[in-house]
Amino acid sequence: MIRRATSAAFLIGYLTIVVGGEGGVDRERRLESIRGEIGRLREEMEGLGRREESLLGEVERLGAEIRLRQAELAEASLNFDEVTEAIGEQDRIIGELSVAQAERRAYLAFRLREIYKHGPVSGLRRLVGGEELASYLPGIRYAAYLSKRDGRVLREFRVDAERLGLERERLATERDRLTEVRAQSERARVALTRSREQRRRAIERIQGDRRQRQVALDELESASRDLSRLVAELGEEAMAPTIDVRKFQGLLDPPAAGAISAGFGNVVHPRFKTVVPHPGMDIDAASGEGFHSVFDGRVLFASWLHGYGLTVIVDHGGNVASVYAHADVLLVEPGETVARGQQLGKVGETGSLRGPYLYFEIRDRGKPVDPAGWLRASGTGR
Repeated sequence: MIRRATSAAFLIGYLTIVVGGEGGVDRERRLESIRGEIGRLREEMEGLGRREESLLGEVERLGAEIRLRQAELAEASLNFDEVTEAIGEQDRIIGELSVAQAERRAYLAFRLREIYKHGPVSGLRRLVGGEELASYLPGIRYAAYLSKRDGRVLREFRVDAERLGLERERLATERDRLTEVRAQSERARVALTRSREQRRRAIERIQGDRRQRQVALDELESASRDLSRLVAELGEEAMAPTIDVRKFQGLLDPPAAGAISAGFGNVVHPRFKTVVPHPGMDIDAASGEGFHSVFDGRVLFASWLHGYGLTVIVDHGGNVASVYAHADVLLVEPGETVARGQQLGKVGETGSLRGPYLYFEIRDRGKPVDPAGWLRASGTGR
């Protein structure tokens, strides 16, 4: 099934791992997206685990595990922000209630002292005044007002005393939750570090052992053939060109900024002197940098591809397609129309055996052709 493959990196924005200044609704949307991504990555890991064991399969599984750990860390970070914000709000409420209670306490203490000093009868006489009606009625009204005010203040004091207790209980609960979230975040960091280390050791093992390296190279050749079959199958859905991309050979902008570390054709491995077919171009773009469609077209494929990691295939019409692989995140979906220069995703190292870079191909009538002949002469940046 062809489906969109977003990674934790996109959902986090790499959130900068700590999100600041966002509302609760936005945070809930992010949490929902991240939890969906966690579920998808767990399914992906299970699927990779069920495949026939291979060196590339192990690297791919570890790559999926890293993205899962990143998503879990992002979830923990958002939970941490949520709890911290809740604690701040509880502190604010408790502070306001405490100030109000202090004012009421001072007023009630004053009224009690007055009643104690003068007594209720003496106080009433002092308030009421003389025996004449003209001075008696205002005093009665004032006494009634004070009595009503004292009753109201006392009721408010009792209600807010109870509320203050509840708010302090909520604060204690949130502080306990904060401790749990901190532990969750630390577990996620430790798991992410462990997964990265396992992947690093797996790649070093492949690179450092001639036999394993050859096995991996054979698997990459097999993956290349699978890619050719996939492009041919998807080519049956190819759209009719509105503009002939062939007229723009030599005028297309490179898909990403970076030096070309490996060009089209057979490549000789510098250590093992092994000749490896290389039907595309390696662009040493920085991790997290955007990569872009070289021409108008329609997305045929946007998902995980064995040996290539997260991959996008764009149909430009006239049986010409472009391939972008080893992405960290994909920002397009199959069937989506894209424009020349539109960002398709971000550079990463999914499925890569040598760190982050963008692998780029152009296929003409299903066969790979040298991308250098299609790109502007500079060929090393947007």
